[in-house]
Amino acid sequence: MEQQRAWWRLFLIALTLAVSLNLPRLAAALRAYLAPPPEPVAATSPPAPPTETHAAITLGSFAADLHPDVRYGPYFTGALTPSDRSLPVAPLLPDFQELLAQYTLRQAVDDNFTIRVYDGARGELLVRYELIDERQRYQETGVIDWDEVDRQRREITRTLLDNFVARGFSREALVVRWGRANQVQEAYLRAAPYLEYEIRLARLLDLSLLSTAVSVVETFSNDRLVSPSGARSRYQLMPYLLRQYDIHHYTLRTAAGNRIRVLEEWHPLLTMEPAFLVMRSYANAVGHEVPGLSAYHTGPANLFRVYRQFLTEGLAYLKPGTTVLDAYLWALTEGFDELSRRTTFRGHSRGYIPSLYGTLRALEHLPLDTSRTVQAELVQVVSPEPFYLSDLLALLRAAGVDTLNWRVATPSASLYNRFRLLNPHFELPAAPDSAGIPLAGDVHFAITDKTPPVRFFLPLGTTQRLRYLGFDGLHLLQRFDHTTFTKEVQEYTLWDQAYADLLEDVRHFGFTFANRARLDSLAAHFEQLAEEMPTPYRQRQLQIIRTHARLWQFGAWEQLAHAAEAATGRLRLPARPPEATESD
Repeated sequence: MEQQRAWWRLFLIALTLAVSLNLPRLAAALRAYLAPPPEPVAATSPPAPPTETHAAITLGSFAADLHPDVRYGPYFTGALTPSDRSLPVAPLLPDFQELLAQYTLRQAVDDNFTIRVYDGARGELLVRYELIDERQRYQETGVIDWDEVDRQRREITRTLLDNFVARGFSREALVVRWGRANQVQEAYLRAAPYLEYEIRLARLLDLSLLSTAVSVVETFSNDRLVSPSGARSRYQLMPYLLRQYDIHHYTLRTAAGNRIRVLEEWHPLLTMEPAFLVMRSYANAVGHEVPGLSAYHTGPANLFRVYRQFLTEGLAYLKPGTTVLDAYLWALTEGFDELSRRTTFRGHSRGYIPSLYGTLRALEHLPLDTSRTVQAELVQVVSPEPFYLSDLLALLRAAGVDTLNWRVATPSASLYNRFRLLNPHFELPAAPDSAGIPLAGDVHFAITDKTPPVRFFLPLGTTQRLRYLGFDGLHLLQRFDHTTFTKEVQEYTLWDQAYADLLEDVRHFGFTFANRARLDSLAAHFEQLAEEMPTPYRQRQLQIIRTHARLWQFGAWEQLAHAAEAATGRLRLPARPPEATESD
């Protein structure tokens, strides 16, 4: 254990040097982010609510109990106690640790000008190549096109691999890792104003801090990225999931007669909870959070195929205490070569969880100033009389706009730009602060049959002040503040306990047709409960079990169910062993 702590101390020193030497502009941005917020202008009428102060902490310390090292013990730390040595996959843990180490270097230490090539057969580093000139230009200017850097790295990588093949190395055995530390740091700046909510959601849904790294690994927290398969938002939700969670696209007319687009997936406060509910749903469907997060990237069907392969090829590790996490580790290590030949679970799929872990290691020590968390009210237009954005902003001036904390803009910004920055899902034209509201951005808000509910964000306390002035054309849907996504008194029922019991079966390969019948019955009860008590807790439970039930209708799941029933029957294993391992 002391040796491991010493290793991490050296790692943190190396990371600090990497940041100080290679990321000067990001360091300046972090200092600006952590600077004390400006004092609000003195209130006139009505008075502003008091502002809370929150001491700067770190991502790791804010939720230390959610760290995968804590939740999943030796699987991620590699430190085996005498009792842990009986873990079914204990012999595979060193290979998994090597994989985690490679991706920690990739995400936390090696900058975007670094290439590493490994001999995968022996796990040895063959070369560490650096784009020195490009790095120097970036350090001098702070400006870079990362796509262009990747194009250069791609050409250099081809040359490096050709040289190693000419020296007798097998092309299939060569492993390439490109450093991503610069982009990870940049992503943190974009993610920081929302991280408090992600951590609270992770706790609420019983997920680890790995879930908070998903947006960084998927898109470097870029809300506007669209994948080749059509996935959108920083969390890369597929269009059918966006529709399922009522995330809409539409256009609104302006005073100039043009139309502006509204793309709700561009706002992280609209896509965050759906993304985390999908993560939780996938974790339930595949039996554990770690393979569940992998399924978020590679697809649940691939995880069902991984388990099926394990139940036919990994029987040496199938014991009464074996869980689906053991099967997943087998897939990333001993079983990977055969899996990659038979399924689409290949290099990117293998590296997803290590990338999440490496990202968490890169960011866990950085300051997380929760006083900078974006706080706002999500409102919906309900006024029967149409109105313009200029009308709403005029009301805000009358309500004491300078005493509202917009969080995303300085007090010197125009009211139009404050609204625009707080609502990035509205594709509003930029305008100088001195120009007021451009006609091409003066949105016309009207309720029509052809337009989905119009939703946007305003500072905390705005709706109350507007009602004080006699305007009730906005309905408050949700407050985002330091109490959002915290656990409340939940309506936990016998049906919730029955679902928890089913999930414990699934953790131990309970992929049986009898359990699918149990799941369908529970889903019907959850529908009824949500109808009788439409609380946030019941709505979340319903969304989770609906997705779970849908995934268990896949053909890949049915093939797994046949394999699971055959394997447990052949080995005379119960679907749910009487004992559970402490580390899972």
